[in-house]
Amino acid sequence: MPVRNPQLVPPQAGSPAAAVPSWQPVASAEFPVRPEAAEVAAARRAVARIVRGWRVPLPDERLADLELLAGEVVSNAVRHSDAGCTVAVRWDGTVVRVEVTDASTALPVRSESAPDAEDGRGLLLVQALATGWGTAPLAGGKAVWFEVGPAHPEQPPPWSTPGTSAITTADGSVTAGYLPAWAEDDPTEVGVPPEELPQRLAFVNHRAFFEGPTVPVTAPDIWDGAEDDAVFEGSIDCTPYATDPRLRIPVVNLQISVGRWILGLDPHGLAEIATRLRDHADMLDRRIRPALVAARDDWAARSPQ
Repeated sequence: MPVRNPQLVPPQAGSPAAAVPSWQPVASAEFPVRPEAAEVAAARRAVARIVRGWRVPLPDERLADLELLAGEVVSNAVRHSDAGCTVAVRWDGTVVRVEVTDASTALPVRSESAPDAEDGRGLLLVQALATGWGTAPLAGGKAVWFEVGPAHPEQPPPWSTPGTSAITTADGSVTAGYLPAWAEDDPTEVGVPPEELPQRLAFVNHRAFFEGPTVPVTAPDIWDGAEDDAVFEGSIDCTPYATDPRLRIPVVNLQISVGRWILGLDPHGLAEIATRLRDHADMLDRRIRPALVAARDDWAARSPQ
């Protein structure tokens, strides 16, 4: 995937950078992404590679957040635009901004249709992990941008009560709810315009991420050789104001690999997945590994050298 302008390039007038909050980057790069699902993984790796090349002082976990969010936003653009998209990566010395522009004029919205619906998960992740984010209409399309700083915002905010989150409108109305100790972000907010309260409540999501094992993954149609990638990572999620009551209690969303999810797992469903994985691991260890050893020994003894 070719990357243009990998060094110091200020945004030009009329570029996507002009459609989002303006600041002067010290480094900028951009590249096109074809409208193919296989391009998503390559794009997220390209973003991480660019930022590493600039020696941006992001901790490993924030760099992983950056790569994950880039993949989610690019995936959304690829799914909803037949013309592909353009990814711009910018660094201002404090935060990294990723801007994804595509030819669709429809601004992204989070879906609450069902626990197993994949559309809209990208916005949930962006809201949970990004330092800042937004969308902007452009002539003939739109821009979706997010920023990642060196660390998650401090949590909880100074006006928050432990165990409680509250969204207060400008006219003094307060919507309070339980804030579980395991939630990584506090949705507490003050001064919300009353007409925006339904949207704010719809975006409240309590989440705790967990990591998965890293294994060498080969995808010949996307990248050369093997690259380490996490599998079976995910999060515990609860969306207390969702219209679907199934989303109002904590569930596990499990990412098998990039772009492949098992969503809405309750404790029983998670136990079933864990049992199947253990059974498969036992099969690999007790049946497949001895069969491989025997096959290698037989091959060494009988095959032409």
